[in-house]
Amino acid sequence: MTFSENLRAELVQKKMPQAQLALEIKTTQQTVSRWVQGVNQPDYETLFKICKILDVTPNELLGWED
Repeated sequence: MTFSENLRAELVQKKMPQAQLALEIKTTQQTVSRWVQGVNQPDYETLFKICKILDVTPNELLGWED
């Protein structure tokens, strides 16, 4: 699975709206929406923040391991 698919799945599983994730990492909901749509990806620093919030590893979120 791709980053966008994994991010979408984690948000659904955690029942976390995109707007809440955006608020917690200090970005806009539009930015998170672009990640979920696969338009672009976060930088590494932001990726690590997302992983901490969603309690997943970067490898899991990037689709490098199950």
